Amino acid sequence: MNQKRTFQLTSKDYLTIGLYSVVCLVLSVILSVATSPFLLWFYPYATAFVLFFTCPIYILMAFKVGKKGVLLTFGIVSGIFYALMGAVFVLPFTLVGGILGEYLLSTVGNYRSLHGQTIAFTVYNVIYGFCNYIIVAFSADYYFSTMHIEGTLRDVYIQYMTSPLWISVAVIALISSVTLGCLFGYKLLQKHFVKAGFVTL
Repeated sequence: MNQKRTFQLTSKDYLTIGLYSVVCLVLSVILSVATSPFLLWFYPYATAFVLFFTCPIYILMAFKVGKKGVLLTFGIVSGIFYALMGAVFVLPFTLVGGILGEYLLSTVGNYRSLHGQTIAFTVYNVIYGFCNYIIVAFSADYYFSTMHIEGTLRDVYIQYMTSPLWISVAVIALISSVTLGCLFGYKLLQKHFVKAGFVTL
């Protein structure tokens, strides 16, 4: 049974979002570290690879809470996490991504819509995922000093992050990955969590 959920978030909801957000972030860090040895040729696909595995967690969180504000709160938690890690520039992008995603969800009106959540999360991740490219375009020295990237790896990053071809490849890979990841997450949701009564559609 689909129903619109526009009620205010409760303290329990915030706790749920916080816990799921932390799980997403920890998994993202683990997968990012795992792919780091392959960045010389894998960089344009690295974000997409990570997102495929974190999207199901987001979908589970979004459908479990089923209310306005989940994506924005997720963006705030993520931005603060990266700011504490030293990448302060990420926070404005996660905020903007969260706000735009929430706006798109509000036009759908159903916060347990796979279509709506997939589009909103895609928009969020395009903005958040490509904040690195935007910062490099404005100040490469600031970005590389903040991220402690130097030597050969810096040259590789510049090659991928300033090439229109590779940026296009990264965008397409990200959109495809989020779409497939959300769909996969929804299938898992229906198969395991709805039947178990953990989530109500």
